[in-house]
Amino acid sequence: MEIDGWLLYVLLGMLLVYIVPHFRGQSLQDLFDENTDLHHQVHRVGKKHPLGGTWAEHSAWMDEAAKA
Repeated sequence: MEIDGWLLYVLLGMLLVYIVPHFRGQSLQDLFDENTDLHHQVHRVGKKHPLGGTWAEHSAWMDEAAKA
């Protein structure tokens, strides 16, 4: 069981190493502003396809929504 805990810490550390440099120097509002269009795109796809589908279908729907 102790090994499982260490694995979680390692994964968290790897995630932080990946995320922190990308977002450094940006405020939370900057991050919201940067991703607002994608957020609304995801909601449009969710309303159009409420039951979901496969990953390939979802990718195609997201591409369609991006072009619209």
